[in-house]
Order: sequence, then C-alpha cells, then structure tokens
Amino acid sequence: MTRGRKPIRAQEDANLIAEKRGLVQHYQQERGAVCDFTIMCPDRITFGRLRRARRLRCSIEELERAFPEDIAALRFIVSSLAIYRELWLYSPKGAWRFFRILDGSILELGRDGLPLAV
Repeated sequence: MTRGRKPIRAQEDANLIAEKRGLVQHYQQERGAVCDFTIMCPDRITFGRLRRARRLRCSIEELERAFPEDIAALRFIVSSLAIYRELWLYSPKGAWRFFRILDGSILELGRDGLPLAV
C-alpha cells in the first residue's frame, strides 16, 4: 500500500527521461504490478519500476536491502539481450539514480540507459 499523494512531478520527470530513450507505455498502478512503464526501442524493450528513495547515496548492497520486493518483482521478468529490467529511484528533491536489474547483480546506469563507468 502506498502512502501520501501520487508523485505526479516525479512521474512527469521520469516520462521526459524515458521518452528520450524510446516509445513509452505506462501501466495502471495496481497491487501486484510488476512494472510501472516500458520503453520500446527497435533493439530492446525495458521494463521499469519507479520508486521514491529518501536516501539516494547508497551502495548496491544497501539498495538491495531497501527495495527487495521491487528487485524481486523485476527479476520475475525474463531477461535477455533484448529485454532489460530497470529500477528508477528519485529523491524528494528531484535527484535520480537508475539501475539495471540483472539475474545475479545490479548495474548502475546513466539517464541514457548506458552503464556508468566504474
């Protein structure tokens, strides 16, 4: 169950980011939904989940402890070279972090969907 009002501003910002990567389709938010949106490109489809995080400065291990249900739901989707699963986090102040959920690990991405340099 969610608390508080809908994150309209965050959803609008996420939509602008996603539209730069391809055709976006949003899903109705309901209990048990696996993803909030998809981004379709000629070579791949990305299933994404959007979540608010009070603290964005965290390690991958902390991320896994803070969002276990979201990560598990995204891992429910089959992964391949053409199917990506991503968790998008935003802070109340408008900062963003993006993560690709792999079968056994998590990879941080930039706004463009490309992996960040380590």
